[in-house]
Amino acid sequence: MAEVNAELFVVGNSVWVPDEGEAWLLGEVKSKDGDKDMTKLSYLHEPGVLNNLETRYTLDEIYTYTGSILIAVNPFHRLPHLYANHMMEQYKGVALGELSPHVFAVADAAYRAMSKEKQSQSILVSGESGAGKTETTKLIMQYLAYMGGRKDAKRSVEQQVLESNPLLEAFGNAKTVRNDNSSRFGKFVEIQFDGEGKISGAAIRTYLLERSRVVTIGNPERNYHIFYQLVAGASEEDRELFRLGTMDSFHYLNQSKCYDLNRVDNAEEYANTKRAMSVVGIEEETQHDIFRMVAAILHLGNISFKLGKDDAAIFADEKSNTAVSAVAFLLMVNEEDLKLALLTRTIVTREETFVKPLDVPSATNSRDSLAKTLYSKLFDWLVEKINSSIGQDPKSTTLVGVLDIYGFESFKTNSFEQFCINLANEKLQQHFNQHVFKMEQEEYTKEEIDWSYIDFVDNQDVLNLIEGKPMGILAVLDEQCRFPKSTPETLALKLCQEHAKPGKENARFVKPKRSQVQFTLKHYAGDVTYDTESFIEKNKDFVVAEHQNILQASGSEMVKTLFPPPEDGEEVKSAMKFASVGGRFKVQLGELMKALSFTEPHYVRCIKPNTVNTPGIFEKVNVLHQLRCGGVLEAVRISCAGYPSRKPIEEFVDRFGLLTPGWAEKNTSEREVVSDILSGKASLEGWQIGKSKVFLRAGQMAVLDNLRTKTLNQAATIVQKTVRRFLFQKQYQTQLKSARKIQSMVRGGLARKQCATMRKERAAKLCQKNYRMCLAQKKFSATRKATIRFQAATRGWKARNATRILRRIKAAVCIQKSFRRYSAAKSFRRSRRQIVMLQCLWRCKIAKRVFRAKKAEARETGALLGAKAALEKKVKDMEWRVELEKRLKEDAEKKHKEEMDKLTEQLEEARSECVQASSVLEEERTAHKEALEGVAEERAEAARLADEAAGSAKASEWERLLAEANEALEKAQGRAKELEEQAEVASKESSAAIEDARKQAEKYETRSKEKEAELKKVHTSYEKLQLDMRKLEAENQQLQQKLAAMPVASTEGIKEVMRARAASGVTEPASAPIAIPAPVANGAPPPSLSSLSKTSLPSVPGSPSAPTTPETPSSTATPEPSFTAAPVAKGRSGSGVSSDAMEALEREQAELDAKKQRILMEKQQGEQETMLKCLTDEIGFANERPVAACIIFRSLLHWRSFEAERTNIFDRIIQTMSRAIENHTEDNQNLAYWLANTTTLLFLLQKTLRTTAATNIYNQQRRRTSVSLFDRWRGGFSRTAVGAPAAGGAAAATGGNAAAAGGSSSSIKQVEAKYPALLFKQQLTAFVEKIYGMVRDNVKKEITPQLGQCIQAPRAARGGTPGRRDSRLGASGTMQLSQHWRSILGSLETLLRTLKSNYVPKFLIRKLFSQVFSFINVQLFNSLLLRRECCSFSNGEYVKTGLAELENWLHNAGQDSVDSSWEELKYIRQAVTFLVIHQKPKKTLDEITNDLCPVLSVQQLYRISTMYWDDKYGTETVSQEVLSNMKQLMMEDTNSAVSNSFLLDDDSSIPFSVDDITTALADVNVVAMLNDLPYPPSLRDNPSFQFLESPMA
Repeated sequence: MAEVNAELFVVGNSVWVPDEGEAWLLGEVKSKDGDKDMTKLSYLHEPGVLNNLETRYTLDEIYTYTGSILIAVNPFHRLPHLYANHMMEQYKGVALGELSPHVFAVADAAYRAMSKEKQSQSILVSGESGAGKTETTKLIMQYLAYMGGRKDAKRSVEQQVLESNPLLEAFGNAKTVRNDNSSRFGKFVEIQFDGEGKISGAAIRTYLLERSRVVTIGNPERNYHIFYQLVAGASEEDRELFRLGTMDSFHYLNQSKCYDLNRVDNAEEYANTKRAMSVVGIEEETQHDIFRMVAAILHLGNISFKLGKDDAAIFADEKSNTAVSAVAFLLMVNEEDLKLALLTRTIVTREETFVKPLDVPSATNSRDSLAKTLYSKLFDWLVEKINSSIGQDPKSTTLVGVLDIYGFESFKTNSFEQFCINLANEKLQQHFNQHVFKMEQEEYTKEEIDWSYIDFVDNQDVLNLIEGKPMGILAVLDEQCRFPKSTPETLALKLCQEHAKPGKENARFVKPKRSQVQFTLKHYAGDVTYDTESFIEKNKDFVVAEHQNILQASGSEMVKTLFPPPEDGEEVKSAMKFASVGGRFKVQLGELMKALSFTEPHYVRCIKPNTVNTPGIFEKVNVLHQLRCGGVLEAVRISCAGYPSRKPIEEFVDRFGLLTPGWAEKNTSEREVVSDILSGKASLEGWQIGKSKVFLRAGQMAVLDNLRTKTLNQAATIVQKTVRRFLFQKQYQTQLKSARKIQSMVRGGLARKQCATMRKERAAKLCQKNYRMCLAQKKFSATRKATIRFQAATRGWKARNATRILRRIKAAVCIQKSFRRYSAAKSFRRSRRQIVMLQCLWRCKIAKRVFRAKKAEARETGALLGAKAALEKKVKDMEWRVELEKRLKEDAEKKHKEEMDKLTEQLEEARSECVQASSVLEEERTAHKEALEGVAEERAEAARLADEAAGSAKASEWERLLAEANEALEKAQGRAKELEEQAEVASKESSAAIEDARKQAEKYETRSKEKEAELKKVHTSYEKLQLDMRKLEAENQQLQQKLAAMPVASTEGIKEVMRARAASGVTEPASAPIAIPAPVANGAPPPSLSSLSKTSLPSVPGSPSAPTTPETPSSTATPEPSFTAAPVAKGRSGSGVSSDAMEALEREQAELDAKKQRILMEKQQGEQETMLKCLTDEIGFANERPVAACIIFRSLLHWRSFEAERTNIFDRIIQTMSRAIENHTEDNQNLAYWLANTTTLLFLLQKTLRTTAATNIYNQQRRRTSVSLFDRWRGGFSRTAVGAPAAGGAAAATGGNAAAAGGSSSSIKQVEAKYPALLFKQQLTAFVEKIYGMVRDNVKKEITPQLGQCIQAPRAARGGTPGRRDSRLGASGTMQLSQHWRSILGSLETLLRTLKSNYVPKFLIRKLFSQVFSFINVQLFNSLLLRRECCSFSNGEYVKTGLAELENWLHNAGQDSVDSSWEELKYIRQAVTFLVIHQKPKKTLDEITNDLCPVLSVQQLYRISTMYWDDKYGTETVSQEVLSNMKQLMMEDTNSAVSNSFLLDDDSSIPFSVDDITTALADVNVVAMLNDLPYPPSLRDNPSFQFLESPMA
């Protein structure tokens, strides 16, 4: 060994220096050794072990072997890469020590031994408080569940055990000096397995609960967590019921001033505890009873005592009485019985029973005993409940037990708790020593080598000192507890007398010199001094009969369950039976050791690196103390004393056979080769060769490794020299060829560059020419348009002046014509009157001649009779004519009434009949007048004849005849008067109807003036048009005055009307029928021209004079006056108006209507400009509704633009939105705003517009001549339809609400859409798709650079030797990883926040994120397949970590927005999973294609498998057999028509349609969306947009 040490300790080696503070100091450090198994260290001693642990700890290698013992150093921070599923898969079935140390390796070793040998195993996890025992236990159970779990189980056994942890920790954990969550009981978890190695059940065994902590705690420790959780987390109702106060108001809690823990919320933990109770099956009522008991224990501590009469204890104060009452209430026991149980004891003897009062110390002990009994019973019941919830397998024969128990403790002041804990650790250490040393010696015996038994420190004497009888420490303690006057001094004195008295000295027992209440024990881990101050009190555990009786009589079922009555009806007679806590502890410890003796143990020693629980701090003194306490250094010492390094002979020869080259050719045996190497080449001593292994002393393996490394380095140098020469020659030749090729390419490139420059110059000149030409054309066009506009204005002005002059000339001519006609008519009437007078004189003369002739004939009778007959016939004719006139008049009136009822349907027929009736009446009047004149003449002639025949004989007869004639004449006159009266009545009725019509016309004129006033307020530009209208109204008034000043029925009135119409310049066809009013009676004024036009002329569709809006419905309009009319021939005079005059009136009214129509169209243009100007500003949203879309839709609906055949409002809306996004194509905020508005508008159009068959045919005809949709995109959304009007048409002028006709409460009435509306819908659809594509492309452009960095891990993370981590890799690797992925997550988060803030529909958000994640998948996967440096193990871990962060972001984002996006990453996820799995050569092709990577194709798997390289552990890719199978499948696929490309394609299509939008927004209430919106001030203050404020039906 001297030669070995001389070779090992050379210049630069480490030198260890002892130090009191740091234990060992390292000097002149040149290199560090971080071996995973400390038994294989080159320097196997305390400083070497300590340095090895520190070195591995700084690299986050927290696990280290010491032989078969695993040492786990608590890192105090998360190491997720050590505990993922792939790590469990990596350690599955691997022998212990083959891979890096890990707790999974120990668990696997136990599981494999249990499965193969069918023997139960146990894993003993020990360490001091805070060393990580509980977490290590969870990891062991996690691995066992992974190996033996059932896939179909809803909740695995391991999960059920872990779910019960919060409950056990609440009732069994407390804060100590070194740990905030220290387990104050031992836990042995039995995982039971069936014959197939599957978990069939489990059970939790608890040991050694620290009962004394319930009543006694020290500062700054705490009591059990459940007390603080209850006080802080109980509801107000429970607090009142449990009578809880503050924490400092309870004696069992205020013994320490520590009430709260750092980063722990007691109320939240209380909720977790209740949740755990529900998980294990504890009902709400039972939970309530449990917390009642916990509250009762707290109130028990507040009961205090004082001395009363005869030294008997009584309650100290009112607070104690209140506490007793609270305890009795909570435990549901009798209060008086409870008081007696606390203050007295009943002693039963054979003769009598008497009650003994207790003193103050006894009463206090009785109170504390009751509290500890209640708590321990409750804890045991909870454990049983958990076991029954988990379930056990009675048929199981094998199990794996995991022991989690507190470690060795040594403080400045050590009490009874530390004594019991150290006793348990002494027992476990003895079991550990026996197992470890037994295994070591069995190995040597098996290999049949020369060895001597190794001595080790046996702690049996310490156990005898503690447990021995009759004078062991526990026995002496129980003896002292039975004496009522025992004190800590008497206990310490008794122990010293038995074990430190001269002649009886025990080497393990030491008596301190200065203290009377202390003693020291020399444990295996060091000396510990115990203070007996509270030994006696803490060891006492009385079983009081009174306590049992009152609790058994409790009204709570829970309390009765914990304290069942004695079996067989036996009654406890002992008043107060002493029970030793130490004795019970000893029994439970014996049961634990008995259970462990039936299992094969495995050891895990947990180390706490520092006392401040902070990562990165390694306190050497503290760690060294724990190593000594855990027996680790003792195991190292044993390994040093024996043969720590051993290898099978075959492996030894395979590894070190190269030190003796040529041994294989010489047929030398392996033993001779081993001997030659050890003796000759290495010159080592002390080694031995067994039956199958080579045994080496400590440090000899390092010498052999050094020789092997030197030999390999020499051989590698020769190989490298030859290879480098070959490579450099090949490189030179390649460079020479490349240089020539580069020269030719550069020359060609320069030529092409020169050619490109020339082409660019030519193109630039051409562009300049075209640009200048365009500017010149544009300037010429502008000048030409301005000139044409000026010429048009000038010509229009001149034409209007000429028209005005012509109108004046025509009016003068018309006046002259009318005046001349009037003069000629007047002259004609005067001449006619004179001719009539002349005719009358002549006729009178002729009549006289006839009279004289007849007078001569009258003398004859026959002549008189003939005259009489002629006169009678004439009278009858007159009566017949009167009767006929009456019947005709009645028929005319009847027909007139019928025509009045029908109104417009038979207007022309009624007018014709009325004119005929008027003509007949005039003829009858004329005939009547002529008849009267003839009768008068006949009467005069008769009188003359009577005078002449007075003297004749027949005078009487003539008188009779004359009387009869006079009578008949009077009757005819009466009948004529009646007819005149009837005509006068008819005239009055017609006058009344005309008066009503005039009033109605005045109303219409008043309403027209109001409308004109409103139009004047809207726009100042209408003033000129208003002046023209006033001029026309003035002319209309003049015509009305002229018409009123003359009789309508006279010819002079007709002439005046014609002159006025001629003066206005209007000429109409003479044959057109017109409407005339009935005759005016009593001087009533005639109807106005406006009323005539409104009643006689048909209204223009859509004109303002005939609105059909909801505000002026036709059904509620005032009935129009009826008139009688008849067609009048040209030039005819009479009672009617000529057709020329009325046609002139109609033409003038048409001009007025046209001007009003233009005013309304200009008003409509102004409203459209106001709305479009409002759209240029970002209006925003109201209650998640886009205001702009609602304004556009309601305006179009109000203007009835959807029903217009021609309109340009839709093109203007599209152009406005195009300009809004034209300069902001990369601003997602602006794009999201317009995406929300256009989507909403498209949805409203889809719900509102309705097409018919006729519309469809018309649209198809129009589409044949229209441009395509994409041509419109290139043209800026401008429609090139021929003859597109500049306004919304008549439909837009009429306005109206499309929804006013009905519909449900959540939708509006559909509108029959014309072609412009349907084309607008198509344009809007394309607009939505374009904005969606812009947003998607912006996101892709933003994350593309980051994706290139995310696919490849940082260079520092890929360096280092396989199997160990590079020490240079610190926080930089994590920082780079987080930086790139954080940038991507930031972009995604910004996009999601932008879309949600603009209320984009959720289904569009889901579609967008699905395509973005598909793009991420394509980019990462294609980069992985194209770059070999990306197909490495470390790179796979890097990408997998990033994908995990991405998955976490998806989870936080919510399923309603990004529900299926994670599925889009399936290709890269499965590829990364394939990269990071271990033992790839063991995987079959079926497992890879079906289980691991079912989505990837064979080409993709073959590409990844061939490019894979492990830069961390040096593992190989899949086996050659798998590669051959893949290649064969690829060859078969090549023959098929399927593409052989292994790269993915990005999908840039639009993943939705208009129907998808309608379906996604089907639940939206359209009416509610359009009502109650806050509109912009520019629209709210505009009277033309008041319809926006009115609610929709």
